[in-house]
Amino acid sequence: MLRQRLPIGIALILALIGIIRLDSYLAPWHPIWHGLVLFAGILAAIELCKLLEIVIARPFQSLMVGGTALCLLANALVPVLKFGGMASLGPAGLGFVILLVSVLLAGVRHFDDARPVLPRMVATLFGVAYIGLLGSFLTLLRVAFEPVSGPFALYLVVAATKGTDTGAYTFGKLFGRHLMTPRLSPKKTWEGAVGGVLFAVGMTYLVRWIELTTTGTQTLKSNHFTIIFAVLISIAGQLGDLAESLIKREASTKDASSSIPGFGGVL
Repeated sequence: MLRQRLPIGIALILALIGIIRLDSYLAPWHPIWHGLVLFAGILAAIELCKLLEIVIARPFQSLMVGGTALCLLANALVPVLKFGGMASLGPAGLGFVILLVSVLLAGVRHFDDARPVLPRMVATLFGVAYIGLLGSFLTLLRVAFEPVSGPFALYLVVAATKGTDTGAYTFGKLFGRHLMTPRLSPKKTWEGAVGGVLFAVGMTYLVRWIELTTTGTQTLKSNHFTIIFAVLISIAGQLGDLAESLIKREASTKDASSSIPGFGGVL
């Protein structure tokens, strides 16, 4: 698994950096990045739809995929409308409201005494919130720090997240003794979790230094904020990993799909 995952992971990171750099020439619209996030979101929604069908109920797939796409596409309006701060969440939020109304109408249409429709509605809304709303931050991070720090806002998130993966794996192998969630993920340990946080901090400082030497600016202005950022991203990443493990365990499957070898799918 590691022999397969390592080269693919490195290739994906290099491709990601190349796409972000190329997309920088198309500011403030960033169509390449918006398109990439949209494409990945649709694939992830399809994967999640199959899992939720096993766990909860069969979602309204067209609404789940369409609602995810709507939330992600709506973020392209942020630079057009020049939204900032909390207002930048508005377009994706409006997309989710439209999806909510659509799901309610679908529930009314498909109501049947013999087959409960509410689980289908809940599964659909959960899927769009999980991928469409949370995925929106990938595009909002890109446009919120224009014109200089936009790429590095994404680099910092990727560095902290992948640093967490590397640190958790390394510390877990070397020092892992106390299991974090024995039933859900028997290989995860508290020692690995701590190592993930430490590696995340180190990788964040590395990217922060690269940003300073190449651009003369820093997205993370202070040491205190750098540490807080890295710790929060690391914790969020590990919780996200556990969340996906929970869904896959409930569905009695190891991977969401085989679309990315060694990584268990886009999700």
